[in-house]
Amino acid sequence: MTGEAVAQFSRTNFISWPAILTRISLTLAVTLAPMAANAQTATPAQPGADSRVSEELGAFRLDSRSGSYLRTISYHGQTYRPLNAVEFIHVQALGPEIGGQPVLLAVSNDLMGVGTILISVQNDTPLARVLSPVIDTRDPDLGLAQPGRKDLLLFIAGSRALDTSTGQVLWFEDRLPGQNGTPFSRLVSVAPDNRSAALLLDNEIRLSATNDGVYARVPFTKALQNKAFQPIWDETYVIARQQREAGKPIDQRRLYENMKAEWINRNFRWQETKDGWQFRGQGLNVLPVRQEQ
Repeated sequence: MTGEAVAQFSRTNFISWPAILTRISLTLAVTLAPMAANAQTATPAQPGADSRVSEELGAFRLDSRSGSYLRTISYHGQTYRPLNAVEFIHVQALGPEIGGQPVLLAVSNDLMGVGTILISVQNDTPLARVLSPVIDTRDPDLGLAQPGRKDLLLFIAGSRALDTSTGQVLWFEDRLPGQNGTPFSRLVSVAPDNRSAALLLDNEIRLSATNDGVYARVPFTKALQNKAFQPIWDETYVIARQQREAGKPIDQRRLYENMKAEWINRNFRWQETKDGWQFRGQGLNVLPVRQEQ
């Protein structure tokens, strides 16, 4: 009740002061009731908006807001920003441990410009290596399992491979002995011993060993590649269009590179010989590099 109303009641003398106070109390109670109800409704929302979700992975901790797909990483309670990446859309422990800590596979969000990385601990210090430079939150590069080898992931875009059983990152030299410059190549298959690999170039496949570099060539020419890969490109076009129509767009170019690697692993086979691992298929001969010089 307003002050004016109280004065009016006083002048009329029809209502005593106790009655006036009673009516004021009732009016205030009615006025404040909705405010109290609103306050009770809003209170639980405050912690909900600020709530955190955490997951412990050894000495690593993943933190995110409730309902968010973005995560931050800390190590022994200290914020960890591998290669200056702050937030990640995907983090998982692979299984093996290095330095007494789990090996992590992580994908940065599209603002950081990093891509897919491997995080492992050495001397109690987490270190990161890039597996793929792909930045795509809708279709992250989580690697392609090499056909016939569930423990090996091929990251075609980064020309790297990852042995998920050990956490070892595999990279192989693609230049011929004495060659200057860096050719455009893709790591498409790794031998069973992880010490040799096949790298696809525009006009051939090169075989490279960990210690010796390129040691052989397979004349998988541009013409042969066009014949083999054109149907794959047509297939990826259809798949990409279907995914777009379903509201789940994918990177057609990356899908194409992955499907080419699958084709090569289906149509070529690793064979161990006295001269090392050979990659045979399509009736093509393996040409030792050392004999060409």
